[in-house]
Amino acid sequence: MQQLSHWIAGFPGLIWSIDIPRSRLHVFNEWSIPGLDVPRLLKDARYRKKAVRREDYSLLMEFWDMLAAGRPAAVTFRLTRGDGGPYILQGWPGEHGDVYYGFLKEAFLPAAYAADGLAGTCQMDIGGIGYPVFALDLPTQNLLIVNDAARALFAAPHDPDGLTLARIAPDDLSAPLLLAAHKALGDDVWAGTLAFSNAQRRKFSAKVRLTPCGGAGKGRVVRVALLNIPETPDSATPPPPAPPEAIPPLREGLESLFQAHAADMDGLLFSDIQSHRGQVVVYGAGPAFRKLKWGAEHAYEGTIAQDIERFGLRSLTVEDTLDSIKSIDWVLFAPHGVRSYFALPFYGEQGLHAVLICASLRPAAFGADAGERFSALAGPFERLIAAWRAKGR
Repeated sequence: MQQLSHWIAGFPGLIWSIDIPRSRLHVFNEWSIPGLDVPRLLKDARYRKKAVRREDYSLLMEFWDMLAAGRPAAVTFRLTRGDGGPYILQGWPGEHGDVYYGFLKEAFLPAAYAADGLAGTCQMDIGGIGYPVFALDLPTQNLLIVNDAARALFAAPHDPDGLTLARIAPDDLSAPLLLAAHKALGDDVWAGTLAFSNAQRRKFSAKVRLTPCGGAGKGRVVRVALLNIPETPDSATPPPPAPPEAIPPLREGLESLFQAHAADMDGLLFSDIQSHRGQVVVYGAGPAFRKLKWGAEHAYEGTIAQDIERFGLRSLTVEDTLDSIKSIDWVLFAPHGVRSYFALPFYGEQGLHAVLICASLRPAAFGADAGERFSALAGPFERLIAAWRAKGR
């Protein structure tokens, strides 16, 4: 152990670990990059996006998907200021999978690279893991690059026409894909759920990330990565019907639910999950969310809902948002003073459709008994949301 401590002290980079279920970062040593908050680079997605070059950012984001899946991964990137690197971020799962270990250090690697003969920064899957990825040219709607995993998923063994957009997203499936691709060009990323058709001509839904390609395809080529295919839990059942006239409007109903538990929290938040649009829409009640815009929209990427679906969680507790690596904690909760929260998911016939979040201005306000403490919220909340949806929101 003494030798290990000397190694850590002399390591030319940052050694870190992340408690995956709690989304919490721990650093083992001190290491700095002039003008950069290095631990925050690993915690705050918005800070990371500003600090990292645009052409490298999309692959760096995918590193976090591999981290969440407990899979070894490595990625190189450059910073927007100064000489900018490159730097290498590498990680691997611990013995039991709940803790992910890694390091960040300067990388002595070439800054330029190519993919399948096309110059630029449109790479395939990181670390050679082999998940389906293809590059789509929007003006021509041609597939420029298709990795082996995508070809195996979409192409029939004796398909004479090869892979085309009409093949992988036939009929009405192509319009949502193209709309998401255009949004990715404008916003740098689009994450959510899209439908495709596999080699057996069967329709399926997948969690995807779309990001622009640089180099020769700048401004017109989008990289499409299929990260996983979600499954609706077997226990998913539609909420019990209720007479619309017996249920108050959404704002009034949320406020009433909050008041019933005001002694145990500082705010109550309803997150309407719209992963097919790549977004969530939030509605808050209680003092913690008095200044939150009613119906504020946030990208699905980095949300509580994404973590719940990714890990199949029955609930999610964050002990301190200032230690979190989820972007929504830095975009939504920390700015409103929320330090901890307990989130409860709700499923319907189409999968996860809502998350109810109990929030506190104090860190570690929700313990292991949170599920039992707030179980009385579930039934009234389901009836409230069912009536709200029945009235067309």
